[in-house]
Amino acid sequence: MSVLLNICGVLVATSHFPDTTLQQFYQQYYHCQIEAAKTDLSTQIQTPQTVAEFFPQPATWWPVFTSDQLDSESFKQLVEQGVKPGVILPNEYFSAVKYYKIKKAVNEGAIPVAFYQMAHAKYFAAKATFSTAIGLRPLAALIETGWDENLIAQPAGSYIIQSDLPDELRIPARKIQHHQHYFYQAITDPAQSSGYQVVINPPLGMPVNTIEYPKLGISWDLNRTQFSSSTDGVETSLFGYILIGLSTVVIPLDYIYSAHYPSLLSTFGSSISWISLLLGGGLLLILIISIIRRRRINARN
Repeated sequence: MSVLLNICGVLVATSHFPDTTLQQFYQQYYHCQIEAAKTDLSTQIQTPQTVAEFFPQPATWWPVFTSDQLDSESFKQLVEQGVKPGVILPNEYFSAVKYYKIKKAVNEGAIPVAFYQMAHAKYFAAKATFSTAIGLRPLAALIETGWDENLIAQPAGSYIIQSDLPDELRIPARKIQHHQHYFYQAITDPAQSSGYQVVINPPLGMPVNTIEYPKLGISWDLNRTQFSSSTDGVETSLFGYILIGLSTVVIPLDYIYSAHYPSLLSTFGSSISWISLLLGGGLLLILIISIIRRRRINARN
């Protein structure tokens, strides 16, 4: 059962009434309040995908490619023109061939973007740490399941919001800032472009002079250690840098190239926990031994 919304006189049919934060975004960026509406046969009902067209703004965009499109003419042409497109890191299978292809693209200027699943935040943290260790440090997160009101409670950074569901209300096609969070609408059909949008796998020939980069940066927490990735590098504690280094030691290289990414990261997360425990136990043991030795020396004197 759909819900009928009135957005500045535009009737839109959606799957549910938007949460308070999404309503605030529409008020702030479209200057419109969202209200429940009654069916009006005299007014045409719009789909959520067409909402941005009623709030026009000069179209600006940023290209992002999936890893299987790095050989496309569109990607190659953008790189040759000096554009730094985004590249979505694989969420599952991670082969040596794919790694070197992505690494080559990143070395040429491509910007890593990692998948983010609300139900698996720890998985993202482990993946981001591991990706940082192998030279694919993410600078943004991609959410494929549309807007979620719990996003504002996630670590600070840039989140690209994609939703292909026909009855789901999208975030405004603007550069949205909410405290330390930045949200951007993602589309796969460039014909729908209006305002600011991230275009996934754009076709050849889209205008380069209207490309604008989003605010780049993403944060995550792993084992109570905070990481902050920006265009200047990654900032974390001493233990955080140790975790980054350990991520390449804990996981054997042959396992990296033959296993699925989720299993990899689960192993990494649990291994890091055990290593942390062993390190703590080892330090405690050293402390106890040093205390005992000191007491023996004092007793002899």
